[in-house]
Amino acid sequence: MKAGALNLEWARRIVSALVESGLEEAGVAPGSRSAPLVLATADFPGLRVRVHLDERSAGFFALGYGRRARRPAAVVTTSGTAVANLLPSVVEASASDVPVILLTADRPRELRGADANQTIDQVGIFGPRLRWEADLPAASEAGLAAVGEAARTAFAYATGPPAGPVHLNIPFDKPLEPESAASWRRGLGRRNGREGRRGQALGRKAGPRRGRRARDGPATDGGGLDSGRFGDAVEAAAKLVKGELAQARRPALVAGPSSDPDSEGPALRAFSARLGVPLLADPLSGARFAADGAGGEPRLIGAYDHFLRVPGVPERLAPDLVLRTGRTPTSAVLEGALAGWTAGRQVVIDAGSRPKDHQRLADACARAPAGDVLDLVGRAARGTAGLAPDEGWAREWSEAEAAAWDAVEDGLVADAANEGAYAAAVLGALPAGATLFVSSSMPVRDVDAFGRPAPLGIRVLGNRGASGIDGIVSSALGCAAAGREPVACLLGDLALYHDLNGLLAARDPELSVVFVVIDNDGGGIFHMLPVREFEPAFTPCFATPHGLDFRHAARLHGVAFADADGPGALADLVSGAAARGGTHVVRVRTGADANRRRHEAVRRRVARALEGFGEGARPGAGRG
Repeated sequence: MKAGALNLEWARRIVSALVESGLEEAGVAPGSRSAPLVLATADFPGLRVRVHLDERSAGFFALGYGRRARRPAAVVTTSGTAVANLLPSVVEASASDVPVILLTADRPRELRGADANQTIDQVGIFGPRLRWEADLPAASEAGLAAVGEAARTAFAYATGPPAGPVHLNIPFDKPLEPESAASWRRGLGRRNGREGRRGQALGRKAGPRRGRRARDGPATDGGGLDSGRFGDAVEAAAKLVKGELAQARRPALVAGPSSDPDSEGPALRAFSARLGVPLLADPLSGARFAADGAGGEPRLIGAYDHFLRVPGVPERLAPDLVLRTGRTPTSAVLEGALAGWTAGRQVVIDAGSRPKDHQRLADACARAPAGDVLDLVGRAARGTAGLAPDEGWAREWSEAEAAAWDAVEDGLVADAANEGAYAAAVLGALPAGATLFVSSSMPVRDVDAFGRPAPLGIRVLGNRGASGIDGIVSSALGCAAAGREPVACLLGDLALYHDLNGLLAARDPELSVVFVVIDNDGGGIFHMLPVREFEPAFTPCFATPHGLDFRHAARLHGVAFADADGPGALADLVSGAAARGGTHVVRVRTGADANRRRHEAVRRRVARALEGFGEGARPGAGRG
């Protein structure tokens, strides 16, 4: 087989094995060295291929797809700095346990470490953030039977558990293409069969240390890759939790951002409903806005960011047992309360790739899927004497919650200066079944602080593994590629600017996203911090006003654009755009200083509503 044809067949074996494993989405960035991979993916049955001109956007698109679908998309790049541009999305995918498959073309190995053009050391470039990686050898007829096995291994490690990014580095020597385009066209649309015998694997499974590099060598015995059925670990964790509950009188469930909110959210709600346990639900936990199931009404708590600031309240409501799921809560106030509740015990339930206890507060950690564990405990514990919380104490949580929301929502609907009002408006405007992708920085905090818990049936997602504001546009469009429901994205002006290139994907008529841009002309979150007093450095270096008019960016990309002059107008625009389909940018112009003052006014109202509550008064007694 001639060299060009062999390169193409080598790439086809890789793509075929990935599709057979379950791959349905691939993003291709332009380049020459990756030509065999690009030609192999074109018109491959069962594989949707999209072209991204920017590798960074391609990586985040795949991240958004994987976050929504819980299965990987592949990213195909050429060699050199194209590969380095994937690093930000790899960081987030690793920290959030999101599956992604990276297929990076490379120069032949003998050109590495010299001055060959567009050649860098791509092996190990993503460090310990990968679940598995392999540096494949050059294409050879002898290796055709084995190369598919490397691809299947990569897919298995990407899906986990724990899920995450994997990397196949694939060197190609010239000629990169077959001798004629006609020979390639004859292969379009054909499904490659399975490679006879599976052959000897080209990579080794990662050992106990996550991210260990795989190179050429014999296959291992297959140990070390969890099949996904935690089995005994779930039962052991359920036994631990049940034992802790039997010793507690004031148990609370704190649900942080989840890597699998569709599964964990309903389980968290059901657990709270069955036992009457207060559930402090982060908007990214999957529990705050999920539809109610048949298990009853959960005791949902969402105003904690407001009422746990009030002196004496955290002490009065202190649990003697905290069950924690997911990552660190969005709310710094809740994080501080957890650090202060040291008299009780804390148990972390999580199956992710890294510990979720950076404050070192946990008395016990159970490595198992939280949804499975709590479902098992809740079903077994329903009606069991001694496991339900003290009803008087639990009722006080609900009373503080109701009083705080009354104070928060007092005039919020018409408050055009409060960015939190726009977050609430977007939530209220989306239909059941919709997805809201929310950016880091202020948007996710506003959804947390102003999104009142309700069974809206809305999925809320965000990149909170590393909490960057890069790649938000592409991540939201990737979410849209993974489902059929309406998708909205709440982001700030700087996040939009960071990923303007991502808007190019909106030309795909299958993708529909309503981007709601809170434009306060810079980094509004810094106005909430003490550094705002440090002029003259603050404005140019932190607030970073840019003066950009994003209507021109929307026009450049052929995206519909509109301005909203208040929360009510925004709700109407979002509702209409979601119903029509297509991609839209809706801008809300605000002032960072005015927004800060509105937030402070809300906190004062909540403090008045709970005045004296920490000393035994009923909530609302201090209002007037």
